[in-house]
Amino acid sequence: MAKKTVVEFVDDLDGKPIEIDDLNTIEWSWRGVDYVFDTSTTNLEKIENGKMAVTTLLSKSTRVGGRRRSGSAPRRAAGSNGSVDDAGDRPVIRAWARDHGYGSIGDRGRIAKHIVAAYYEQAGDR
Repeated sequence: MAKKTVVEFVDDLDGKPIEIDDLNTIEWSWRGVDYVFDTSTTNLEKIENGKMAVTTLLSKSTRVGGRRRSGSAPRRAAGSNGSVDDAGDRPVIRAWARDHGYGSIGDRGRIAKHIVAAYYEQAGDR
């Protein structure tokens, strides 16, 4: 039994099939992130003439590299929003709040902004 494999190229921008002679693979970068997409000569001309929005290119391109966002933000003291950036501080803040009469503090969930601010103020971390 014979086997035949057919490869069909599709324009990433409009979803239409592209002949191999009309295929353009474009590698580009935006704000330090690398992208790639395949397109026809017609669509490439639209891009080169400024008739295609960058948002369209971003949504239709495949990300292939570039900068990555860190999994964790740098640690800082409670800010104006009262958030606790370091998860390790949360149990300490909860215990401190219970010891200092801040009422019923659960073991999970958000800690009220005024409690976080009071903790850091008392700890001299601000």
